Amino acid sequence: MLIRKKVIAAIILLVLILGLAILGSMQLVLIPTRDRIEAIEAEEKVSNAMHVVEYELDSLRATGNDWSAWDDTYYFTQDHSQPYIDNNLMNNTFTSLKVDLMMYYDLNGTLLYGKGYDYIELRPFDTPESLNSAESIIGQIHDLPEDSTYSDVQGILSLPEGVLLFSLNPIIKSDYTGPVAGYLLIGRYLDETEVDKIATLTSTNLTIFNAMDEESSLYPVPQALLEGKSPSFVEISDDNNRIFSYGLMRDVFDKPAIILKVDSERLTYQASQQSMILFVVIIAGIGCAAVLAVLFILDRDIFSRLSYLERSMKDIAESRDFSKRIESSGDDEVTSLSSGINLTLIALEEHIRSERGAVQSAWMANEKLTLLSKITSHDVLNQVTVIRGFTDLTRDSLPVGAPAIRYLDRIAEASISIEDQLGFTREYLIGGSESAPAWFNVSELVRRVTLKMPLGAVKVEDECGDLEIFTDPLFHRIVYNLVDNSLSHGEKVTRIRFLFRSEGEEGVLTYEDDGIGIPYEEKEHIFMKGFGKHKGLGLFLTRGILAISNISIRENGIPGQGARFELRIPKGFFRIPGKWGK
Repeated sequence: MLIRKKVIAAIILLVLILGLAILGSMQLVLIPTRDRIEAIEAEEKVSNAMHVVEYELDSLRATGNDWSAWDDTYYFTQDHSQPYIDNNLMNNTFTSLKVDLMMYYDLNGTLLYGKGYDYIELRPFDTPESLNSAESIIGQIHDLPEDSTYSDVQGILSLPEGVLLFSLNPIIKSDYTGPVAGYLLIGRYLDETEVDKIATLTSTNLTIFNAMDEESSLYPVPQALLEGKSPSFVEISDDNNRIFSYGLMRDVFDKPAIILKVDSERLTYQASQQSMILFVVIIAGIGCAAVLAVLFILDRDIFSRLSYLERSMKDIAESRDFSKRIESSGDDEVTSLSSGINLTLIALEEHIRSERGAVQSAWMANEKLTLLSKITSHDVLNQVTVIRGFTDLTRDSLPVGAPAIRYLDRIAEASISIEDQLGFTREYLIGGSESAPAWFNVSELVRRVTLKMPLGAVKVEDECGDLEIFTDPLFHRIVYNLVDNSLSHGEKVTRIRFLFRSEGEEGVLTYEDDGIGIPYEEKEHIFMKGFGKHKGLGLFLTRGILAISNISIRENGIPGQGARFELRIPKGFFRIPGKWGK
C-alpha cells in the first residue's frame, strides 16, 4: 500500500531532519525565545511596579473625590471657616488617609489653605512653595472637552522636596452639582517607604529614581525611554547573571518624572542552559528507539488492516451491493471504523428503501392535490362566470343612473379579480411558466395590482424606480395583501407609498400608509395566523411567501401616524438595471 511506503520514508527522513533541527533550533529558536521570554518577564516586573504606582494615583483620586464632592468643603472655599479645619484637617486625618498634603485652591489656582503632615514619621512640615499656585495643573482640566467640567487630574510632580503623587479634584456639592467652587489637591510623596511598599507588593528588588536627577546613578536616562520609543528598557549585567529592567513614568505635563529599576537574577537563563544539554541527549536516545518501535507497530496493527479495509470498500463500491459487510476483529480505531462503515451501509440501505417509499407517497399525494386543485378551480370559475352573467343581466335591467349599478360594478370587478387569481393558481400548481422564481419589476407589479383594487381616493406613490426582485411569482400577493391591509384597517388612509433603499449588502423595500397605524403591542402578533379584526390570513401568508425567498418582513410604523412595513432583501435577490452589483 502506498501509504505504508510514504510513512516509513517520512519517519526515516524525520529522524535525519530532527537531529539537524535540534541543533539549529538551539541557535535560531530556543535561545532567542528564551531571551525574549526573559525580557518579557523582566518588563512585566517593572510594568507591575508601574501599575502599582497607577493604582496609588487611582486611590488618591478616590480620596480626592470623597473630600472634594462634599458640601462642607464646598462652603469652606467660600467662608474659610476655622471649624472645618479643626474638625476635619487633624493630623490623624492624614494618617488614616495615608496622604502627606491637602491643598485648597480657588478657581484661579491661588492657594486658600494648605497643610503638610508626614503620615509615616507623624510630623507636620511646611507645604512646598511650588504648590502655592496650581494654575498650570488646573490648566490641564481646562484643556479637556466642555463636557468634562467636573473632571479631575492625577499624576506625578517633580518638586524640589521630592516626587509627589497627587490628585487634583474640582470642589463641588455633595450631590455632584456645581458650579465648581475651587480645587482640592491631595498628595503623597514617593519616598523610600513608599518604594519599599511597592517592592513588597510586586515581590521585586525595586529602585525608583528622579528622571532628571543628574546625581543619580542612572543619569543620563536611556534615550529610548525619554523619546517614548518604548515604555520599558532591559539590559544584562556584564557577568550575564543578572538582568535589569527600567520603566519611565511621565509627570502631569508629559515630561520625564521617575524611572523604576528592577534588579532580577537570570534564573530562566541558568535553567535553560542546563535543560538544553539534557534535552539533546534524551531526544537522541528516544528518537532511535521510537523509530524502530513505531515502524513495527504501524505495519502490524494498522497498515495491513487498512489494506484489507480498502479492498473491501472498493469491492462494495464496484458491485453496488450495499448488503455486504466488512469483517474486523479487535477493539481499536480500525475496528471502530469498520463498524462505522457497516452501520453506514445499513443506514444507506434503509435510507434508499425509505426514500423510494417517500418519493412514491409524495408523488401520489401531489397528484391528488393537483387533481383536487384543478377540479376546485374549474368549479369556482364556473360559479364566478354565473355571477358575472347575472351581474350583467341585472345591470341591463336597471335604469341608467340607478344607485345599485355601482355595487354591481364592484361585484364585476371582484369577479374578474377572482378569475385572475384562480387562473394564476392553476398555472402555478401545474408547474407552468408562471410557477418558477423570476425577476419582477416592483413598480410594474405595484401598478398592475393596485389597478384592480378599490382604491377610491387613496393615492399610490411609487418611488422604487427600476428595482427588480428575484422571488416567487406569489410576490404579487404580497403587494395585494399590504394594500388590502391598509384599505381594510387603516380607517383614514389617503396615501400609500412604496420606496427602496440599500443598507450594506441588503436591500430594504418599504411600504407605508398614513392611516391609524398598528399599536406597539400588536406589531408581532399581526403576522400570526387568525390575528386581526377580520381573522384573516393576509399578513400570515405574506410572511410565509416571503420566507420562500429568504426575505424578512417587520412592521415599525408609529401608531397614529400610519403603518410601515420593511421587507429586507438579501444580497443577490435584488437589482437595479444599470447599477453593477445590484
